[in-house]
Amino acid sequence: MFCFSQTDTIKIYFDIGRFETNEKELQKLDVNKSDWKKVDIISYTDYLGSESKNDKLSLNRSLEIRSRLVEKGLNTETLGIVEGRGIVGEVLESKTGIQENRRTDVIITKREVSNGAAPEIRNDVTKEVKPLVEKVELKSQIESAKVGDQLVLSNMIFLPGQHFLTEESTATYLDLLELLKENPNLKIVIEGHICCKIDEEDGLDLATNKYNLSEARAEFIYNILIDDGISADRLSYEGFARRRPLYPLEATEEEKIANRRVEIRIIAK
Repeated sequence: MFCFSQTDTIKIYFDIGRFETNEKELQKLDVNKSDWKKVDIISYTDYLGSESKNDKLSLNRSLEIRSRLVEKGLNTETLGIVEGRGIVGEVLESKTGIQENRRTDVIITKREVSNGAAPEIRNDVTKEVKPLVEKVELKSQIESAKVGDQLVLSNMIFLPGQHFLTEESTATYLDLLELLKENPNLKIVIEGHICCKIDEEDGLDLATNKYNLSEARAEFIYNILIDDGISADRLSYEGFARRRPLYPLEATEEEKIANRRVEIRIIAK
């Protein structure tokens, strides 16, 4: 059995050096909270100011948004991580900094869907990512791959900061599962990756509060494949943090999603 969590991220932006924000930004928090299961609040700053000042500023931003959410009816039992991560992103020669990086991410986990509901999810996903095309491509890639080749599972997408898959990943996961069942000699290594970190340290998994996010993503796929009948001796997993990004600079959200991925490496056919 495996679960897909539905998540939303609300981005709240701040002025330079401020942890208070304006009413227009706070209106983003005026949404239905009855189906919120867990809320993580993570804040950042741009490069303006010292590192120590920005560490404190980012934490104050998270504490401020937490207080505002409680004022707006948030059940405090749903609160998860509330933290500031300081400076994020690139450094430019500009006194105005980067607005996108002066923000708080309110990451909302709404519900979980078991694989018992997968057929319904898959029908929804078909309109978005064309799983039939993905299946043909993945099958063709595996058939033509040599031992040692790596394949990117481009439509297997993870929640930001977590090791759980999004609902949109259902079709790709099921295609991989089917191909492993159809090819009993196929053995693979599942390799996990993360986005959005500057150093080579692994990321924080918001679901477990451990700094092993890339490994946790690979292990998650490993475990659900075993749960769905694939022998463990055909599988192994490894995390690579952000040492192998597809997009080193991550200029867009699509590039961040692409870096937040798993790959499979063929070790036997």
